[in-house]
Amino acid sequence: MSLESLHIDFCRLSETRIQNSGEVLQIRSTSVTSKSLSYMSLSGDPVASLSGFAGVGVALSARAEAALIDWIPINSRLCAVRLESSIKVRRNRREKRCLFVISAYAPTDCSPDAIKDEFYHQLSVLLQKVRLTDIVVLTGDLNAQVGRLGTEESRLGGRWGLVGHRSDNGDRLLQLCTDHNLFLASTNSRHSHRRCATWRPP
Repeated sequence: MSLESLHIDFCRLSETRIQNSGEVLQIRSTSVTSKSLSYMSLSGDPVASLSGFAGVGVALSARAEAALIDWIPINSRLCAVRLESSIKVRRNRREKRCLFVISAYAPTDCSPDAIKDEFYHQLSVLLQKVRLTDIVVLTGDLNAQVGRLGTEESRLGGRWGLVGHRSDNGDRLLQLCTDHNLFLASTNSRHSHRRCATWRPP
């Protein structure tokens, strides 16, 4: 099984435990019928490397690798890629745009405020690299619970957030969305209740 066989061009990675930011690995499919290549770029930092902590990255299909304009490793919790792309603007007309995709792995809610502050500061700085015409996609494990959004927050997401407690990370994520005009796509589609939460706090 490969990214190509699953028709996946981009896959974000977290908890890689590999901390060398300069490393790009070529992965060849073991399938007899396909000899496709995938490329894995990893981001880390020396402090996290000592404990084998976190580590993020991206895996790109050969097609996405060919569209890669910029690889931006930040640390063991953040990295980004800029990919050449296009969007359909009319039935038979496309316009060149870039995808700016961030792979993020946020500290948990029980982490010290200083660590969470630093993560969201670095994420904000990274978002400032976005160009006006870029399409921004923030992916990852943000360890946040936003709950059901109120009417005054409707521009930040849809109406299908999980009813319940809003965590400190949830407040931080909503503030990030406000500051950078982001939209919480995960709250925009109705899912069965059992698929709305992947983890329950103790």
